[in-house]
Amino acid sequence: MASAGAGLWKRFFGALNAAALAALLLGAICLLADLGRPDRLLLLLFEPHPTYVAFGAWSIVILMATQIATLLLWGGVLKATRTVAVSIFVITAGASACVVLYTGLMLSGVSAVPLWGTPWLVVLFALSALSCGIALAMVAAFASRTLKPFRSSILRLAQMDAVLIVGEVLVGAFCLLSIWLSAGGSMGPATGTDAAAFSSMEELLVGSWAVLFWVGFAIIGLLVPFIQEIVFSRRLAQGGTLADPVILFLLGTAACVLLGGFLLRLLVVEAAIQPVLSFVS
Repeated sequence: MASAGAGLWKRFFGALNAAALAALLLGAICLLADLGRPDRLLLLLFEPHPTYVAFGAWSIVILMATQIATLLLWGGVLKATRTVAVSIFVITAGASACVVLYTGLMLSGVSAVPLWGTPWLVVLFALSALSCGIALAMVAAFASRTLKPFRSSILRLAQMDAVLIVGEVLVGAFCLLSIWLSAGGSMGPATGTDAAAFSSMEELLVGSWAVLFWVGFAIIGLLVPFIQEIVFSRRLAQGGTLADPVILFLLGTAACVLLGGFLLRLLVVEAAIQPVLSFVS
């Protein structure tokens, strides 16, 4: 029985680490695309003056290395002592926290773009990243065929994600409110920077990005998975089983969460940059 349980954990964490590594590779590709040329990554990594981008790049590189090592450990390819294994897991946890936080820190530090100029953005991105991590864990449980054995753990993850989604809604509202107040609030904009902030919020809430914001992010990315996770949690808490329709329901929830995480980052960047570019031009 013990060996069977260990096999389940190996399958789950192997799939989870593979999914995490794939997500990191996608992030690294996006970073390389932003840099324009691959050789600029080396210049960025060895930049003598620390920047948030360099901090994030190093965090991704270190986390990818530890993810590969962890994947090999769970797969039985790499043998290590308990001390080495724990050290890898600790470094992974630290690098993961850095990757979760650096984008929000980087954007909130760009004072020239008013939509990013709030510390609440760091919290919003962190909550979104944690929610997407739970979604990846659900996908990994499905891929490794451990959903049913880990029924109680999946239930707790779904409940935790519902709380994170509520947190995203509240923090997102605080983000917009703080930006609106700092730009003049009901008195209206007093400077060009304030006008850019109002323009960004207008683009996001009622302008060209409004459909993606309300339908894509708010409804599909937040409201739908929240309702699904509440229904799912109640079903399991009342003794329901993980039949095939319920499993597909859970995968749909994970897909909505991941879509919401992508749209959040797309909207925050695009709605912020457009008004700034129009003012510059």
